[in-house]
Amino acid sequence: MKQQSGFTLIKVMLMSTMASVVVFGALKETVIQERLTGNFQKDMNARLLAEKGIFTAAKSLQTAVSNNTNLTVDELVNQYGLHTGNADIGDDTAYKARLSKNADGLLEITSLGQRYYGDANQQLVARFELKPGDVKSPFQHAVTGCKGVNLSGSGVVDSYDSSKGPYSETNRDSSGHVNTVIGDSSVTITGNSPIKGDVKASGVIYLKGSSPIIGDVHSNTGVEISGGGGSDYRVEGNVYSGGFFTHRGGEVKGYVRVAGNVDMKWGSKIINANNDPYDIMYGGTGKFPASYHAQDRVELDDGTIRRDVRYTDDFFRKMPEIEPVKVYDPSSPDYDPAKPNKECDPFELPLNMPDVMAQNPKRSQDFAVGATQIYQFTPDIGRLMTSQVGIKKAVALNSKKAEIYLFDNLSQRHGITGTNEERVFGMKNFKLYSDGKMTITGGDVIFLVDGDFVLSGNAKLTIESGSSLTVFTTGKVILGASGQVITEKEGMTVSGIPSLNFFSSYSGRDGFQVKGASDMYATIYAPLTQVKLSGSGQLYGTVRGSIIDSSGGSGVHFDSALKDVNFGSGGGSNEKPQLIFKGWFFESAKPLPDLEEDEGETSNTDNNNTGD
Repeated sequence: MKQQSGFTLIKVMLMSTMASVVVFGALKETVIQERLTGNFQKDMNARLLAEKGIFTAAKSLQTAVSNNTNLTVDELVNQYGLHTGNADIGDDTAYKARLSKNADGLLEITSLGQRYYGDANQQLVARFELKPGDVKSPFQHAVTGCKGVNLSGSGVVDSYDSSKGPYSETNRDSSGHVNTVIGDSSVTITGNSPIKGDVKASGVIYLKGSSPIIGDVHSNTGVEISGGGGSDYRVEGNVYSGGFFTHRGGEVKGYVRVAGNVDMKWGSKIINANNDPYDIMYGGTGKFPASYHAQDRVELDDGTIRRDVRYTDDFFRKMPEIEPVKVYDPSSPDYDPAKPNKECDPFELPLNMPDVMAQNPKRSQDFAVGATQIYQFTPDIGRLMTSQVGIKKAVALNSKKAEIYLFDNLSQRHGITGTNEERVFGMKNFKLYSDGKMTITGGDVIFLVDGDFVLSGNAKLTIESGSSLTVFTTGKVILGASGQVITEKEGMTVSGIPSLNFFSSYSGRDGFQVKGASDMYATIYAPLTQVKLSGSGQLYGTVRGSIIDSSGGSGVHFDSALKDVNFGSGGGSNEKPQLIFKGWFFESAKPLPDLEEDEGETSNTDNNNTGD
């Protein structure tokens, strides 16, 4: 019995020992698993903090480039070099995101996330491309009449590119577009002046006389083409009408699309030179001469062939898809009540003109040069060069430092070369008359005229090569028949603006008049007043007004280089710069340099982030 009891005790002790080994092994495994889980949690926290650094930095940078459209990658690195912060889960959390530029020119954000005071570290690198904003100049057309355009006489409307040379030495293209932008505003073209570009109107387009359109015709309301030569092209492109179409004579070289009723008279033809399946499509009623038909052979939608299909046939009576001309009125989905004139006046000039004129140092003093005087303006000083004895002399003027909102986006500041200053000359009324001569030289000159700008009486204004003149005026601009404006080099200056610019906020009648027989290069921006171009002088550049009236031999030759002018606030920029994500990856964590102490670096600290 004693031997049996002893053997049982040994067995119990062995089993107890084995159980203890198992228990201790399980406890050890549990401790290991707990430590692994803790380390994993620490690493995940560090990783999330690294991601948070990326997101915080990217959001801050996107805000920066939206507020300042001119920022470059280098400037972002210099101005926003470091972003730091932590999470709400404890003071032992931190992230530090550093900016740099890689060899491919991409912006890199290297973010180090830390937990337990650096016991756990994860480093994430994200790459972004800085996409510049889509800066669209408001000068996209030769002639823009917000409320209407009337072109008569023999003046040609076409286009060229001053960056490739003067008009006389460059190829001319069909980008001399004519358009209106406010609801139910019509375009009337008479005489024999060809339009080498598209004609677009929110109202009716009237093609009278024999003026050919070497482009498309596009109206929201209707198109009326008067009789012309038997085989002459009245429209070399296509016709799109959101309303009616009346064709009294002449040929349309392309096809016709009409949402409303059609009335074609004898002598009118649709050539359909590119053999579109449909010469014409219309959604209303159609009146055609009895013999009018399409191609002798027409393949219908079901594949069958029909011959001698007339325009009255159901084959052509189909509502076409016509993209409407953009109209900026209260019924338009793009209408902004806070900016009712935005489409006609993208610079919002009347709204901003008080701030511009507030920088006018001579608002109550008139300025005049005449009686054979010769006067010279440079960006910093205006002075009389010569004058006859006994003649009242024009006073000397010094420019004043200013900030003009239209020049915010220029690659170089508009002012004295070698400085970051904009300089302006202020006056009440400006008058150059009676054989007076004025020269603009030495760079960019700005006039702030709180009144009228008048050039008359054989006066001559010369803008030397490499210089420019920009005139802001609240009154009328009258360039008289005997006055001359000479730009020695038409087109853009090194500062990125046209050589001669007029910005008028005048809202009365006939606020801008060009009567001269001499040619002139200029951008004319007078959205609230009528612009009259008369005489035989040619305008090279562009014109925008409430209503455009061009008569006589006055032609407009659009400078397509104006499409790239990068003016500032309100200048037509449709898309802001943005950061485009290009990818990210983790790398071995290593301490980032303390950029807060480096010269030229900016630290952006965020201590109120939500927890990870």
